[in-house]
Amino acid sequence: GAGVVFKIDTSGNETVLYTFTGGSDGSYPDAGVIRDTAGNLYGTTVQGGASGAGVVFKVDKAGNETVLYAFTGGADGGFPVGGLIRDSAGNFYGTTNGGGASGAGVVFKVDKAGNETVLYTFTGGADGAYPDWVVLARDSGGNLYGTTANGGASNAGVVFKVDKSGTETVLHSFTGGIDGGNPYVGLVRDSVGKLYGTTAFGG
Repeated sequence: GAGVVFKIDTSGNETVLYTFTGGSDGSYPDAGVIRDTAGNLYGTTVQGGASGAGVVFKVDKAGNETVLYAFTGGADGGFPVGGLIRDSAGNFYGTTNGGGASGAGVVFKVDKAGNETVLYTFTGGADGAYPDWVVLARDSGGNLYGTTANGGASNAGVVFKVDKSGTETVLHSFTGGIDGGNPYVGLVRDSVGKLYGTTAFGG
C-alpha cells in the first residue's frame, strides 16, 4: 500500500518495476520519475526512509531499488513532495516541503555518490515557504527556479531563483488577488528566460 514504480507498454500492458515496502526504501512517491540514457529511473518519496522523512531513489532496469539519500527531516530537509531534475554531471536537484532550519523546506542537491547539499533553506517569511509539487527549472548558468505555495509578502507564495552560491531572489511574490496565489507546482522556462506556471487560487 505504499506505491509502485510502473511501466506501461504501447499495448497498454502494465509492469510493476518496483513496489515500495513503506520502510527504509521509501513510501508514497507523489512526484513522477526521470530517466537516464541507460534506462534507470530516479524519483522521490514523501515518506519512508531511515527517518520516515522521505528518500531520493533509483530503480534500475532490472527493478532493483537503491536509496540515494534518506532525509532526516532536520536541517537537511524532509518530505520531498516534488520531483527531480538532473544535470549533465549526474547531480540531482529538488525541493522538500518540510525540514530545514525553519521547517519551511529546502532546495537541495544530491550528487552521484549520494551526498546531499542544502542549497537554500526557506525561512517561511518573505522568501517563501513550503515548495510543494515543484520540479525545478535550471538554466545554463546553474541557477534554479521554482515556486513556494506559501510565504512571501502576502503569504500567497512566491516565484524564486537560487543561484549557484545559494543566494535566493524572490522574482515575484503573489498577493492572492488578481495576480493569483498559492502556486503548488513548478515552472517551465523558455529560450529567453521567461518563466511560466500556474497558481491554485487567486485570479
